[in-house]
Amino acid sequence: MSFTQNIKAQLAKLENSCDFCDIAELSSIIKVCTSYRDGQILIVTENEDVAERIQFLFGKVFGLQIDYINRNGSFKFRPDFEFFTDVMAMRLLLFNTSDAEITPLDCCRAAYIRGAFLGGGSMLDPKTRYHMEFDAKHESYANQIRDILSELGIGSKITCRKGRYVVYIKEYEAIADALGAMGAVGAAMELYNISIEKELRNTANRQANCEIANIEKTTKTAFRQIEAIKKIEKYMGFDELPETLREIAEIRCKYPEESLKELGERLSPPIGKSGVNHRLKRITEIAEKL
Repeated sequence: MSFTQNIKAQLAKLENSCDFCDIAELSSIIKVCTSYRDGQILIVTENEDVAERIQFLFGKVFGLQIDYINRNGSFKFRPDFEFFTDVMAMRLLLFNTSDAEITPLDCCRAAYIRGAFLGGGSMLDPKTRYHMEFDAKHESYANQIRDILSELGIGSKITCRKGRYVVYIKEYEAIADALGAMGAVGAAMELYNISIEKELRNTANRQANCEIANIEKTTKTAFRQIEAIKKIEKYMGFDELPETLREIAEIRCKYPEESLKELGERLSPPIGKSGVNHRLKRITEIAEKL
């Protein structure tokens, strides 16, 4: 079962807070799942949990039983055309663009977003990428979803793909807020845990990369220093060097992989990192003049 299917299975079992929530959720589902063909109304979903949710909400809102047909994993309701236009459209405010009438309370706004996700929502597995979207079909419906998300404090954007309008969220905190608002608390917690694991891995990778870079830098610097020392030995000889420089040159060649701090600790008396760096710089400058 995909991440999206898991979320929808969770959402389909929730109890709404009030009668207005039932209307808001069902209205949102019907808007995205309904099509008109040859004078017939079809309410279609590819998810059985959603089909059962529609059936459940229909009974609560209208006090009627509505059945669906399963055709190869496509679940279809065929409500009477006159009932749809005269009763359902009015009761569910299907053609109303006023958010205030459709979702008078915060709980109703959450129910409306839940319906939008059940009807046309999807979410990528957050282990791969953070992305949630609502296939709204029409621009007016997309605007409603975006505005209601905004009222819940959740930022989203709208795009158009092949003539269909989609509302999407890419920031993981906003996705977690949307999941929490819809009632998918388990999925929200899973998202938070995944984000923490990702951050820990990223931090570890950054530290490892930094350490590798430091090792490479130290190795390259040591190579240049040893080359300078060999040049001095060949063209000038160590005897011409001050004792302090001769001593650091011998230790650098003997311990090419050690850091400046470690080299300084091998001197007698020991000196600090900056002192070692200063002496090696003087050696490099001498070699450049040869």
